Amino acid sequence: MISVLQKYLVKELFKTFIPSLLCFEFLLVLGFSMQMLHKGLDVPSLVSVIPYMALYTFPHALPSSLLTATVMTYGRLSADNEIMAIRTAGIHLHNIVTPIVVIGVIFSILTLYLNAEVLPRSYFKVRQLQEKAVKRVLATHFIKAQKKVDFYPYQIFISSVESGIYKNIAVFEYADDYIINILLAEEGEMEVDDSGNRVFLTLRRGEFLKPDIKNIIDTPKMGSFEEAVFEIPLGQTVRHSALKYATLTALIAQRGEINNELSSSERLFEDPEKTIKITMGEISSINGEIKKVEERLKKAEEEIMKSRTNISKQEGMIKRAKFDISIFENYINVARNNISKLTQEKESEENIEIMGHENKREEEFAKNVLLIEKIIEKERLRVKKAKRSILISERSVEDEKRKIEEIELDIEKIDRDKEVREKEHLALTERIEMAEKQKMSRELSVNIHKRLSPSLSSLTFILIGIPLGIMTRSNNMLISLGISFILILFVYYPLVATGLILAESMNFPIIPSVWGANVINLILSVVLFRKIFNK
Repeated sequence: MISVLQKYLVKELFKTFIPSLLCFEFLLVLGFSMQMLHKGLDVPSLVSVIPYMALYTFPHALPSSLLTATVMTYGRLSADNEIMAIRTAGIHLHNIVTPIVVIGVIFSILTLYLNAEVLPRSYFKVRQLQEKAVKRVLATHFIKAQKKVDFYPYQIFISSVESGIYKNIAVFEYADDYIINILLAEEGEMEVDDSGNRVFLTLRRGEFLKPDIKNIIDTPKMGSFEEAVFEIPLGQTVRHSALKYATLTALIAQRGEINNELSSSERLFEDPEKTIKITMGEISSINGEIKKVEERLKKAEEEIMKSRTNISKQEGMIKRAKFDISIFENYINVARNNISKLTQEKESEENIEIMGHENKREEEFAKNVLLIEKIIEKERLRVKKAKRSILISERSVEDEKRKIEEIELDIEKIDRDKEVREKEHLALTERIEMAEKQKMSRELSVNIHKRLSPSLSSLTFILIGIPLGIMTRSNNMLISLGISFILILFVYYPLVATGLILAESMNFPIIPSVWGANVINLILSVVLFRKIFNK
């Protein structure tokens, strides 16, 4: 008899559950469709992605449908006094509760599988379709994308850059994972405003295209323009969007790897985000100091180069001066030899007595000797000047060598300062890497619990729906829907949204933040069950 009753309950539940599921699924798909249309997705593209939307919304529609079906099924049983009859027959209430709870467990497992494996693969499939669509557009319009720029939610592909002008540009605007606008232009420019909050994209000789995922090759042209300026806001960040394409097992494995790396760390940060922000400021300061040190080093090296150039120049002057001295001394020696020859010639001529010519020879001899002595004196002065030049150059070389030694000592000190700064920079970089890993580990944990938590909602809504249905004593569909909407829209989802904000943005403990809504549902169900069991 109990098994017949349980089969009857399951049958009654599914009679209401299937229409409720279709109703909620329709409402959610309609809501998402309106949102996508508002963002700019056209109707043909929307029709092609509706199957994916239906899949995405199914885990959200399932708990709501189960709650509505449970409240209505047990409300009708209570309204028709069937609950009282069951109790009068000596059948305990847990006999009519257990099969529905088992169904809740089954649907929770199904939701878990959808969130853990099916939806991530579906998201990834949609992304692949969009990437293929982008490649088709680029190939169809002969755009060889050599450069890609991401300004969320825009992707800009550039073929080449000539004199600061971008050539053959393709701009794709996204809403979530879907392309909603395509712009092609022959050339353009990008300029960031003074505040750094906006980018102005100027496109020339371009056209608007209507995106079509199924047939992107025959994409119709919506309009053309000679020149247009588009304003792109900066600072729109996306939290590790790649995580939504990863399955639950992949997320757990990735978190395990990061936690293994973190386990070897002696120190973990209380607030990784704040640590990263402070450390980035310190790194910026150290980068400024390193830049100053490098400028000092460059200046010192330039001074050394100047000194070495001067040394080379002075050594060349010394070499030339020594060469000149040897030439000048040769001139002096030649001149002295000439005096000796003149003296010898004079003496030999004195032995020959040629009357009348003696005075004339004396005068000529004295004149020649005087001329040669003047030449010798001139060469001596040139030798003296060259030696003085050598002395000055040698002193200059010594000064430059001493200067180089002093600069090299300064360079050693500068290198030590630079090494210290680089070590500090490395330590700060490692701190950021550790904080990033810690932040990533937390984000992975949040995403893991976000996948797990919704699966429990199917069970918790059934547990709340059973006592609520018995207590409302109504088989009216509108009342059941009203109760479902109140619980879901005004209790459950506000708690879920608040919990996610607390976990993601305010670093509250993950488990109570993410699981808080389900825990409250369980507490409510326990309180309600106690009331009906105590009657």
